[in-house]
Amino acid sequence: MKWPLPATFFLLAASGWAAGDGADWEAVTAVCGKCHTTAIFEGKPRSWDRWNDVFAEMTQHGANGTTEQLMRVTRYFLENLTLVNMNTSAAEEIAGVLGVSDEVAATIVERRQKQRFNSIADLRAISGVDAAKLEQRKSRISF
Repeated sequence: MKWPLPATFFLLAASGWAAGDGADWEAVTAVCGKCHTTAIFEGKPRSWDRWNDVFAEMTQHGANGTTEQLMRVTRYFLENLTLVNMNTSAAEEIAGVLGVSDEVAATIVERRQKQRFNSIADLRAISGVDAAKLEQRKSRISF
């Protein structure tokens, strides 16, 4: 089975599809752990484009899983291992990394078209952005 497209992930997320406690990590270990340890990528964030390259390469090497497992892997990598630039990244990537709705991500994109983001404080000013998630994920956010 192919890796899910980010748009598919976001459509499912918007429809109420949700993960149970630790279910995303379990999917990662089930899919990725078949061939190598998770230490190979843990704590090594990359751009979403780079992760897609990695997913394509792993698929060529035989990585597969159920649709649900692949959606959970996608979400785990977006929420935990993806770098995002608030002034250049796509709205879908912003939504995944910041854990915000598509509407909030669209607001961020609209705001940056008028005035670039320069800091985490700029993001905190956007309604719907969770300050705790920003603090937790700030090392993967650039401007």
